[in-house]
Amino acid sequence: MTIIQNKAMLVDLSISMWTATKHDKTVSAEVERAHGAKDAGRYNKALIDKSYLEPISKIANAARQYHYSRTLPWTDKGQRLLPSILFTDYSAELRKLKAEFSKAVDAFLQVYPDLRDKARTRLGTMFNPEDYPQGWELRDKFAIDTEIFPVPDAQDFRVDLANEQRDEIQASITKAVTSRQAKAVKDCYQRVREVVARISEQCGKEKGRIHDSLMDNARDLCGVLSGLNITDDPDIKQLERDIATMLVDPQALRDSPVERKKAADAADEILKKLGVL
Repeated sequence: MTIIQNKAMLVDLSISMWTATKHDKTVSAEVERAHGAKDAGRYNKALIDKSYLEPISKIANAARQYHYSRTLPWTDKGQRLLPSILFTDYSAELRKLKAEFSKAVDAFLQVYPDLRDKARTRLGTMFNPEDYPQGWELRDKFAIDTEIFPVPDAQDFRVDLANEQRDEIQASITKAVTSRQAKAVKDCYQRVREVVARISEQCGKEKGRIHDSLMDNARDLCGVLSGLNITDDPDIKQLERDIATMLVDPQALRDSPVERKKAADAADEILKKLGVL
């Protein structure tokens, strides 16, 4: 096995939610007739007050953001690379978010019958009881799931084929893994650029607004970068050390022009190493 198969796995995160919308063909047709139009659009009605779904959506977004922060790009089909060193923390956080998600869904299901009854008045003649799932059906429309897969290894491909065909496929697998590994490494550099460039921009302004997230994002990246560095790239290791030395209390940046300049200069030095400046 190559290094990457020993140091990482593929994870697929899927999040499903009830949209609480329904295409109303009758109303869409009425609008087109009223305007003498054809294929002009779709009228999608809001089945309930969507504000009641916001707590669920907020948790789903948090799960998605956390997933992306701890994984690296791999395929275009949803699978991302999860370094083995981050697996324990990743699994614990996803379990926590899944529990919060389930609790929020349960709370929504408690008020769902009332929301459906209120929709009768709100939607008027557009109300159709068949648009509304039963409670037990609705529960199944909400889910956060993860699937883990091994990183492909050309040597594990043992389908009964002619040697020439098998060698061709194994070479294709090796090429794909190498290309995607390079993409994952590139993503690490991109994350550093985005976080550090933001520090350079905000701290470089005479009266730039300094939010806590400016340093929180840098601190979080510094904490996860060594795990994401699946190829043990020495330059990424150095960037991690460089970022660690520039971490300061955001309040100090707000209070002191000297501290802001120091942070901006340190950020600019990192950006120079990345070839940005």
